[in-house]
Amino acid sequence: MRHILVRRAAVALPFVLALACSGAPQDPVEELRLELESAAEDRDAERFGARVSESFRGPRGLTRADALASLRRYFAAYESVDLEVYGVEVERDAEAADVRCIVELSGRARQIGGLKGLLPPAAVYRFDLAVAAEDGVWRVQEASWESVRPDEGM
Repeated sequence: MRHILVRRAAVALPFVLALACSGAPQDPVEELRLELESAAEDRDAERFGARVSESFRGPRGLTRADALASLRRYFAAYESVDLEVYGVEVERDAEAADVRCIVELSGRARQIGGLKGLLPPAAVYRFDLAVAAEDGVWRVQEASWESVRPDEGM
């Protein structure tokens, strides 16, 4: 059961993390969001992981190592991943921020091994993220999310 919960949590991780913010392009929280979104859409788990804190905490005890291992498998299972982030709310100070947003995910599963029938082509999540500057680089330190219906995200 834990394996299933960790896998479900990890599937949402790219989308959760991809929403870390808003503001002008010089805003470090916005830069973090754009980098996470780009890495997720490029299915680049290593680049994505560079913006996740070593001390990352996720739902049900999900660690950074667990999340990135699942993310690698997830990215390998999809030919493409597209994200739309909206409803972003940021509460911040100079060194940290709490970010809430909605992420719509769509993707095309690879045609091998029946993956197309097992992986969802679309999903919508509401994310809550804690992000902070670590040695001058903004990273996701904590994340939680829940699946929502598309009309609930508006």
